[in-house]
Amino acid sequence: MFKFDYQDHYFKQAKKEGYKARSAFKLEEIQNKFHLFDKTTKTILDIGCAPGSRIQYAVGQMKKNDISEYKILGVDIQDVNLNLPGVKTYKADIQDIDRIQEILAENKIEKVDIIQSDMAPNTIGVKDVDAMRLFGLLEYVKPILKNLLKPEGKFVIKVFMGPGFEEFVKEMKDIFGGKHIKTLKPISCRKESKEIYVIKI
Repeated sequence: MFKFDYQDHYFKQAKKEGYKARSAFKLEEIQNKFHLFDKTTKTILDIGCAPGSRIQYAVGQMKKNDISEYKILGVDIQDVNLNLPGVKTYKADIQDIDRIQEILAENKIEKVDIIQSDMAPNTIGVKDVDAMRLFGLLEYVKPILKNLLKPEGKFVIKVFMGPGFEEFVKEMKDIFGGKHIKTLKPISCRKESKEIYVIKI
């Protein structure tokens, strides 16, 4: 019997559509369900933006919504080069929130409409350890969400199921309101993956 290989399918589809990685399709599923990008979206901060597929998707959404004046800023500890309109990428560490604020100020942005993060630590394949490492990193993302997101802004943050997950979701609900916080594991995630997305709508 033919077995459909999602990993192979989304890898090939990303290549076909010109995306740098399959993560664009995860964001697409989240967009289809929760409508994060709309005609009011003008400023986006992408944390851990390498290799850039989510920024590619965001640019497509700006075009779809006929938004000509927008700013998308990507931050990563790796160099990311994307020759796309309205996009600037920076090599910076999200642990340095002062630098992140400087980057926004350089672009005449005080707070953003959307924060998206597909950031992950160097995984070792031990699920609980990988989860704890990611939630350790997300401690540095929390002040970014609190201080740099507009009150009506939205976010989509990758996390791992495991130690710290329930606590993180509860904290986000306490900060942003329970009705605004959702979780979703897109079907384009690898079946064996523990990743899931925490979303503010």
